Parts: sequence; structure tokens; C-alpha cells
Amino acid sequence: MTEQADATRPLLHPKHEELLADPQVFERLSAYRQQENQLVVGFVPGMMPGKWFGRWHERFGQIRSLVEMPLSEKNGLRALDEFATMVLLRPEHEPESADKDRYHRIELYREKQVVVMPTDHVLTVLNEVPVAELAEEFLLQEPQTAPEWAEASAEYRQQNPQKLPQMRHTKDAIELVAAGIGLLIVPLSVARIYHRKDLTHRVVPDAAETSVALVWKRQVREDVEEAMVQDFVGICRGRTASSDRGSDSKQTALEKKRKEKEIAQRKRRAANARRELADKKARNARKNGNARQHAAQKAKSKSGGKKRR
Repeated sequence: MTEQADATRPLLHPKHEELLADPQVFERLSAYRQQENQLVVGFVPGMMPGKWFGRWHERFGQIRSLVEMPLSEKNGLRALDEFATMVLLRPEHEPESADKDRYHRIELYREKQVVVMPTDHVLTVLNEVPVAELAEEFLLQEPQTAPEWAEASAEYRQQNPQKLPQMRHTKDAIELVAAGIGLLIVPLSVARIYHRKDLTHRVVPDAAETSVALVWKRQVREDVEEAMVQDFVGICRGRTASSDRGSDSKQTALEKKRKEKEIAQRKRRAANARRELADKKARNARKNGNARQHAAQKAKSKSGGKKRR
């Protein structure tokens, strides 16, 4: 979005449908057009960006447009290449985001991982499920996605090899968990977004926490777009509306407009006063000039009838 936005061009194209969370999301957002002063922020499933988006709308909603783009899994960087200004993603799913030559990346928060299981599973008797308790369980994920479990279960998996079923995304894996095929370790927010009545989850205390990061490209931007990027970074980092960093917030911009209006009004009143004063002086000059002429004529008429001796 470094080029000047063209309001006649759509923000999304049919090729982008696979990058969005689902077809309904694509259909809803496909009417959006590219605009100036527009920030497009994508986020993968399991994110909780509502508080940041809410603060943006509160502070900048009247002067800066924010487009919220729910993305499908592991497509944060692809969205950056296609239409997004910034994305919220999981670094462990998109390790290329660590490339400092191409991207800026800041970690926003970390969260615990949980194991998702049927509500009638034997492990539900535990308040927390250590990795050792999962060593002989079939997990519906590649071992490298859960390294602690991979280490604990290495011997068992070698003796009892099982092939993973085909799965397009986490939602498919959740369906298989509900069917009793296996278990799944995911971040807590992901388990919550795919919650079902027949499933539950328990924290895996010795599994490494996962992180959520804000990522955007390293590139030269126009001043307005760079200010918007920094404003969103500030919001995600907890910067308050009264901070003097970033561009004007809605309140600041409105206050600035109010002051500018007051200054303009004072200037207009001063200009009007100067004009009125000039007009008054001109009227007085004309009036005084006529009075002197009348007095001179009157004096002349009185002395005109007398003869000099």
C-alpha cells in the first residue's frame, strides 16, 4: 500500500479467498475498496484483537479507516504480500516472520498451551495434563509442532507408528478429536475459538508457551501510512491516547480543529474591526473636510461685501 490508493480498485480479488477465514468472510469484505488513510490489519484464527481494534476506532475512527481481516491459518505473511498493511500471527507457524531484513516483528503476548480431548476422556480427571501423561496418546499433529510431547513419546511412537489422517486445518483436527481419533495440543485461545460441548481442554504445564506477534514489512512508506502503522503499534503496546507519539488521535485532531477554528474566527473579527476603523476614519475625513469647506465659504461670504480702504 505504498502507492497512492485508488478508490475504484477492490481491496480483495478472487485469488485472495483462500487467505480469508472462510467464504462468508470473503464475501462480506470483497466489496471493500482501496482508499487513502486506510489501515488493513489481518489476524489468524485464535487471535483476540478486539480490544486493539476498539481503541483504534475510538481514537482514530473519524479520520483513519481500519479494515479488520480474519485470515485462515498460517497465511499472515501471504496476506502481507497481497493486501494487508500489518498482520497478527503465530511465529511458530510462520517462522519466516523472524527475517529482520524483510519484516518488523514485535511480540504482543504469550499464552499457555492446552490439550483438547473429548469430555469423557480419562485424562479429564486431571486439572492439568503433563506431557508425560500424553506420551502414549495419539496426537493429531506433526511431532515438531509439540516438541516436548515429541521427546516424551519418541519411543512409543517408534514402537506404535500411526499415520496422521488428512487435515486441512485445525478445525478438521478438532472434528477428529470429537470423533475419538486422537488428541490435540493447541494454544488456549485456539481451543476456545473451536469450543464444542462434547470437547474440553486442560493446560499442559510443561509445554512451552506460544506467542502472538504483530508483523509488518520493512519498506519506505508515505508519512501518513507510516504514522498509521506506528499508531497501531502504540495501541497494541498499550500507549494511551494522551501520548505525544504517533499521529493525532480523534480527540486530539478534533481539539486541533476547534483551536484552528477559533484562531480563524479571531483573525476574521480582527480584520473586520480594522475595516470598520478604516471606514470610520474615511467617513470622518469626508465629514471634516466638508465642514472646513463650508466654514471657509461662509467666512468668505461675510467679508466679500466690505471694501478695502
